Amino acid sequence: MKKVVKKLFFVWNENKEKDFLEEMALKGYRLTDVGFGRYSFEQDEPKKLIYQFDFKGLGRMDEKEYLQIYEDAGWDFVSRFGGWYYFSKERTEKEIDLSIFNNNESKRAKYRRLLVFLAITGFPLYYQTFIFFPTYSQVFEFPGFYFFFRIIMYIVVCLHIFAVLRIVIMYKRIKSQIKE
Repeated sequence: MKKVVKKLFFVWNENKEKDFLEEMALKGYRLTDVGFGRYSFEQDEPKKLIYQFDFKGLGRMDEKEYLQIYEDAGWDFVSRFGGWYYFSKERTEKEIDLSIFNNNESKRAKYRRLLVFLAITGFPLYYQTFIFFPTYSQVFEFPGFYFFFRIIMYIVVCLHIFAVLRIVIMYKRIKSQIKE
């Protein structure tokens, strides 16, 4: 039996998302697919699963090689959403640290890849909003199309800046949170 749950998590809610998926596994639902605010599950026997996420970004490594690294480490690939990859592993009592990122540098590298991706995707957005719009001769008046378009662009820019700032804060806090 399939079950779809609609929930929205952001990068800075990573632990809440992980807890949600692990709780669903304890209830007997195994994650099969991830979309924007949508999680698909299949009914399975209740298990103690651990979920971890990684952001691949724009690296040169092909997907097959990338997934092989995690498979060799004992992680099962579950799903992919954009550049985010979801992995799971059954919890065993003898293992203490079951995270993919068990040191500062590997966890920081994930957020560094995400920041590079956001910088690359943000450049056209910022160019359009701060360079093109002010020099464009179209009059900024209500109720023209460009009035509404500019308002939407400014909202998107503010959300992008907010996301970048939250990730930068997480990136800086990692130094003190994880022991080497």
